[in-house]
Amino acid sequence: MAVKLTPLEYKVLNILKEDSRRSASSIAKELQVSRATIAKTIKSLRSKNIKFSVEYWEEGELAVFAISKECLKGSKECYKLVDGRSVSIIRGSFDHIQQILEQNKIKNYLLAVDKVDSTKVIKEGLYCDYCGGEIKGTPITLKVRRRIYYTCCNTCKEHLRKKLSTSQV
Repeated sequence: MAVKLTPLEYKVLNILKEDSRRSASSIAKELQVSRATIAKTIKSLRSKNIKFSVEYWEEGELAVFAISKECLKGSKECYKLVDGRSVSIIRGSFDHIQQILEQNKIKNYLLAVDKVDSTKVIKEGLYCDYCGGEIKGTPITLKVRRRIYYTCCNTCKEHLRKKLSTSQV
């Protein structure tokens, strides 16, 4: 899917590609336009479904590069090669990758176990802001003013709500 970008959108996108957390003010200063113009440009990029993401490599994640006649089912990334074939990139656990390779009857592939010169992320557990216990599954959130608290159950959520309301009086 091709998306047409204006020259300004292209410049902003390239800046955000390097640092997706750059402020509109600093981008505006660099490109010598107003902050409002940059805000509108970013809004336009989002409306075109362009994502600004941080690149990282999750510890223990594997990636497989498989060349085939067409994109593999179950692959989220696929690129056309100059010879007309496609290269699909499958990321995840060994079992997940093996399942997709078997589904698509792929025998030849390249397995990558680490990404060079990228931030490696190790996922740690999420803990309840009230009782301190590890949260298993989806956390229950409590928003108070501008802050979001995570709890493991509705009981902790209610106790935390009471604690925060009495401590902020």
